[in-house]
Amino acid sequence: MTPSYQHINPAVLLDAAGQDVQAFLELSATFLDIAPPMYERLRHAITASQAADITLQSHSLKGTVALIGADQLASMLGRIEALSRKASLEEIHPLWADLAEAYKETIAEVHLSIRHFQESTACSEDSRDG
Repeated sequence: MTPSYQHINPAVLLDAAGQDVQAFLELSATFLDIAPPMYERLRHAITASQAADITLQSHSLKGTVALIGADQLASMLGRIEALSRKASLEEIHPLWADLAEAYKETIAEVHLSIRHFQESTACSEDSRDG
């Protein structure tokens, strides 16, 4: 059974991987390696009210989450990036709780998609062997 995704669209990354499931799994693992430090850098920049760093970190993370089809999270990061460019830092802090929740759900769904595609690959290999 295919999982239902609310925060990511695995087809986006699968397309970027040329429909190669192994490459998709490797790229998903890479995402899980690089996204948390990026998120932490953004959190730190927001906490420290560093507008230029918020712009840089939100832009970088936005591009990264777009690769996994996390459109809602990318949109939220785009809003934070735009606000930081206008130095509207007081408007960013209230957005953080929603962004943190969307990020957490996004990470959980990436883990779910990895398990799903690993199981799908294992099942198709078993059917070829049997």
